[in-house]
Amino acid sequence: MELVRQKTYRKTFEIACNQLAGRNMEERLSKAGLDFRKEGEAYHFSVPFFNETIEVVAPAFIFISSRASNINLAMKIVILHYVLNASGQQTGGSLIQYEDIPGCRSYLPVFERRVVKPLLKAFGYGRDVFIEAGKALGGKEEEYGNASFTLRALPRVPITFILWEGDQDFPPSLKVLFDQSVHTYLPLEDITVVSKMAATRIIKQARKEYIEQ
Repeated sequence: MELVRQKTYRKTFEIACNQLAGRNMEERLSKAGLDFRKEGEAYHFSVPFFNETIEVVAPAFIFISSRASNINLAMKIVILHYVLNASGQQTGGSLIQYEDIPGCRSYLPVFERRVVKPLLKAFGYGRDVFIEAGKALGGKEEEYGNASFTLRALPRVPITFILWEGDQDFPPSLKVLFDQSVHTYLPLEDITVVSKMAATRIIKQARKEYIEQ
């Protein structure tokens, strides 16, 4: 199963590379809100990705993390799709739930299983740990619920996480909100993928802080 998934990712990555190589690179990068420079035939551009920066060289499509971390195929695909799909629309509009993103409603059960439930399991009764993990990842603290913050997965893809902590009378609940423009920057499947990446990073950061205490 894992081998099949990797083959699928590899094919998707190759398609995205070929598509981007055939596009107006400067227009794509500008609409994605990315800094870039051209050296000969190569474009060097920086992609803020959560709390790290990914340096990309195209059309060779070399990826280097500022944190020297592993950049897997899923991350590379999300970055390429972001550049390919970027509409140039400014963020800062209305926040919407996953099911209100055009075309996403039928995928809500998958989103909840991959993103919401793991976060609830980890932080449903621990809002302080939740907020500290978010802030450690560069998140901006918000004033929703009992604890909330916004992470920038990509320059124009903010994701807001809102936790209502559980107690003896009420179970915990959690919402994930997106800028209304999110579907003009990422394909629908990638919205779920990048949200899962965010959830995984939040949980790993909390575990790291616990171990270091």
